[in-house]
Amino acid sequence: MKNNPLDQIMNPRSVVIAGVSNNFMKMGSIQALNLFFSGYKGRVMILHPRHKQVMGKPAWKCAADLPETPDLAMLVTPTAVTLDVLDDLGRRGVKRAVIITAGFREMGADGALLEEKLKETAARHGIRFVGPNCIGVLNTHINLNLTVFPYKDKPGHVGLISQSGTYVAQTLPYLRERGIRYSQAISVGNATDIGMAECLEYLGDDPKTRAVALYVEGIIKGEAFVEAAMKVSRKKPIVALFVGGTEAGARSGMSHTGSLGGSDALYEGIFEQAGIIRARTSMELFGYANALANMPIPKGRRVAILTHSGGPASTMADACERAGLELPVFSEKLQTKIRPYIEATASAKNPVDLTFSTEYDNFVLKIPEILFASDEIDAMLIHGVMDSGFAHEIHDNLKNMISLSKEDFIKTFRFDLTRLLELPHETQKPLVASTFLSFDHAAQTMREHGIPLFTFPEAAVGAMNALVQYGQNRQRLEKVAPWPGEQKHALKSPLPGGVLDEYAAMKLLAEYGVPVVANSLANTLDEALDAAEKIGLPVVMKGLPKGIAHKSEAGLVHLNLSSKDELQKAWEKIESAAPGCPRLVAAMLRGERELVVGMTRFEGFGASVMLGIGGIFTEAVRDVTFRLAPVDAAQAAYMPDSLRMKALFDAQRGLPEVDRVSLAGTIQAVGRMALEHPEIEEIDINPLIVADGIPTAADALIVCKNQ
Repeated sequence: MKNNPLDQIMNPRSVVIAGVSNNFMKMGSIQALNLFFSGYKGRVMILHPRHKQVMGKPAWKCAADLPETPDLAMLVTPTAVTLDVLDDLGRRGVKRAVIITAGFREMGADGALLEEKLKETAARHGIRFVGPNCIGVLNTHINLNLTVFPYKDKPGHVGLISQSGTYVAQTLPYLRERGIRYSQAISVGNATDIGMAECLEYLGDDPKTRAVALYVEGIIKGEAFVEAAMKVSRKKPIVALFVGGTEAGARSGMSHTGSLGGSDALYEGIFEQAGIIRARTSMELFGYANALANMPIPKGRRVAILTHSGGPASTMADACERAGLELPVFSEKLQTKIRPYIEATASAKNPVDLTFSTEYDNFVLKIPEILFASDEIDAMLIHGVMDSGFAHEIHDNLKNMISLSKEDFIKTFRFDLTRLLELPHETQKPLVASTFLSFDHAAQTMREHGIPLFTFPEAAVGAMNALVQYGQNRQRLEKVAPWPGEQKHALKSPLPGGVLDEYAAMKLLAEYGVPVVANSLANTLDEALDAAEKIGLPVVMKGLPKGIAHKSEAGLVHLNLSSKDELQKAWEKIESAAPGCPRLVAAMLRGERELVVGMTRFEGFGASVMLGIGGIFTEAVRDVTFRLAPVDAAQAAYMPDSLRMKALFDAQRGLPEVDRVSLAGTIQAVGRMALEHPEIEEIDINPLIVADGIPTAADALIVCKNQ
């Protein structure tokens, strides 16, 4: 994105702060102190309506009095005066702002109206801003800290975009203890002006940011977000924690697609579409982002495990298998190289378990050299590297037996990790570690040098899986066309409002290239009999009364009709349920598997296409995935891999695999139909029956807005 407004917001040569007082415990004052003492080299100015000096710094009454036009303004002012202050700054020529002040749309209708006025004021002066209702921004590489917590670590390579100020500021001590360092962090707040998409574009272009972490409660501009995320994911990883704090995806509808389209399913799908790695917890968010920012991306899924104890080795091995990582048994040649450095009772197969050993050169130098050099692995997990922490724990038992002081005794246990730290980058194979003694010399050394270090073995495996997953995501995105951006679709003639009858729905699907079952419309019994003869028995007969979405529940669907007599009885039953309605006569399609493809619209996202396991148990199984339309052919072909029951798409017990090209065509057609017919609210093809590998629509529901 050219001329991103965040370029100046995150790299200002001067800052003016409005809302600072001599009360050091007020929010604005705390933030000002963070800026004063962060080491920021630019000029800092203070606006105050009464005082000429605030916190020992000169203050100016209004923006017109400032000695220069600042690059950036930060407002921590009372809500009631914020618009006037912003207007004053705009007249001075300020073009960028961070608005900390709360009290806008998060407070209800009156606040939303005030927020619109804030937006209008900024637009009148050409001001682009972050916020309101945010905690500020942080750029560690220029010591710019406009948050409420000091940043006491060295600059790092994890960029954060957060809809919660807490995740930007209050996490800093926690992250510092774990060696996780920000490059830049942006609290977007209400995102009234600058939203997540522009933030993603900015951090995607930032050379100091190697991985981006997102804390997401709800996305307002879905298309812009997906476009930016797909672009960034092609060059650096994105990890996201979605907490479901929005009603954007929580809706119900007349179709299965609408009722299954909860917010979690929607966000899971768009994250996959954009190549984003999903974190399930706050710890995963920061841990995965740190690993991705500091380790090379593995070329494959083959992992070596090195430990000094059996329990963590088994835990890691089990977690690897659950995550889909490969744990190859080492060749006899590789095992022969390892055996001289382990006990006779230890395993060299993988995991390599030294059992208890004090020969730490073997653990941190000799065996890692062998493993990293091997072409049998792509990555390495290690558990239990510890030195001074272990010495500290055992010293009291030995103090009467040794002449060394505790401090000198601990020093003798420290070992050199230099080579271990070099190997991942030298071989381009990532190293992720865990240790229960996380605060000793070895642990601290690994953290200082960017080795992802976790307390528990399972967490280390999770981070390794994130590294592998990003490598796969990037390969997949290379085959996917870039997001088309702002689109003007050739709109077709609008469809009638309400529920289309199934005949009309099937006809429309066929026009878009979706394979549909042979069918015909009948208004009389004779027409039904003629249709059945042309289609070939057995057939299905369905009543099509106007406005009925689910026909089975109304007794309007009769299957496997194999004779004239059965057709007549079905006609009569439908007549008693819905007198005078037309009938659909269709081929009785028999298949091996049933799928569902659909579309529904979500606020902020628009048309979203769904693929899932279909049939009468669709809602019970709830195995679905969504993509924002339009869906690229490659993206559509990958959608089955997002389902829990993805194995159903493979060849099964003599049944052919599902034709993914044909299935992708149906998915794309549904997305295209939704974009060219904006009046369509929901589409439901269920079941999409797979016969001889080809998915064919056997039933269809299309719901349109009432005109």
